[in-house]
Amino acid sequence: MNTLAKRIHNITPRDVRLTFEDDATVVLKMRSAEFFQEAFQAEGVDSEGTTYRLVTDGEDDPLVAGRETDDGWASVGEVAAVEAAED
Repeated sequence: MNTLAKRIHNITPRDVRLTFEDDATVVLKMRSAEFFQEAFQAEGVDSEGTTYRLVTDGEDDPLVAGRETDDGWASVGEVAAVEAAED
């Protein structure tokens, strides 16, 4: 299992703070977080109502995020760190 995905799964349903490889951060109110054997999928919404999807295929694959746009989905990047967001 991907360590960062497992951390998201354990924090949910509380809000999650993601840090990306470029040091950008986002806090998401999680809607779902599910494992399918080694694969992981999650969905959350930021404070502006933008939906994010997080996916990984397993332990050796990176956890990546996409953001919903008016034209579909845009890659946000690889997640580097996960923590519970402060209330």
